[in-house]
Parts: sequence; C-alpha cells; structure tokens
Amino acid sequence: MDSNFSRVVILLCEHNEDGSFGLILNNTLEIEINSVVNDFPEAKIPVGFGGPVERNQLFYIHQNKEIEGSAEIGNNLYLGGDYPEIKKRISSDEMTPSNLRFFIGYTGWGKGQLQNEIDDLSWIVMKAPEDLNVFNAFDDDLWRELLSRLGGKYKLMADYPVNPADN
Repeated sequence: MDSNFSRVVILLCEHNEDGSFGLILNNTLEIEINSVVNDFPEAKIPVGFGGPVERNQLFYIHQNKEIEGSAEIGNNLYLGGDYPEIKKRISSDEMTPSNLRFFIGYTGWGKGQLQNEIDDLSWIVMKAPEDLNVFNAFDDDLWRELLSRLGGKYKLMADYPVNPADN
C-alpha cells in the first residue's frame, strides 16, 4: 500500500544478515544528472528515484570494474566507486547511459525485515532475466513485463488495474 513501492522493480544490490539495500529500476524522474549535481560534465543521463531512504544522496550503477571502490553486485554490474573517476570517464564518453545509471535515494531494510516482508507475501521475488538491461529499464511497463514472464497467476496479476474498482 506504500506509494513508494507500488508496482516497482527493485534491483537488490546487497542482502546479508545486517539488512538489505536496493534501487528501484522503473521510477525514472524527469530530470537529468546535470540538473541535480553541480560541477558535472555535460551528459544526458537520466536520474531515477532509487527509494525513499537518503533522498539527499546520489547512487550509481555501472559496468566498469576498473572504477576504484566500486562493489560488484552482479555479472558485470557494479555499484558506486570513485566519483571523480566516474566524472572523468563521462567527460571522455567512456561512460554513457548505456553503461551508467544514477539514482536519488535507495530502498533499505533492517536485519530480517525484507525476509519477513517476503514471508508475508509483500514482495514477489525473481532472478533477473538474462536479457534484462538495467541501464534501459525505465519503462513503467517493466513490472508488468517481468510478472508476465513468471506466468500463471503472476501473468494474470500483471494485467490487474492499479485500482481494482476500475476493472
């Protein structure tokens, strides 16, 4: 029922005994990075709403394992890293919207919280499809598309209206 999480797809970046951290993929804001960050290279890179926690902080994912301080969160997918290096690589067009994505805020859960929510059926969990491009997953239909891929009751759920009274 929380509007921050209605029909969102969350990239779970970290999950351990202390808690969980993720970024909402399909809630892109109508702004670009240059309008959010001062002294930033000219780049037409959209910014997403990563979640309601720490909305004053910028997070980023990318595909460059050479960025010092970045953490591998998936196959050829990295979180964070040396910010000046990111800016330098944007200036040289080495990092573009095809391999870099910014988010304001993140989604977080304390110790055991996410598992409790999963047990309460508040979340549908799936392994990311091989063909999912997280750098091009802005569309509001991403949630619907991924549910449909699960088939069965999830395929039916994908077509439910946001407000069942609209059916």
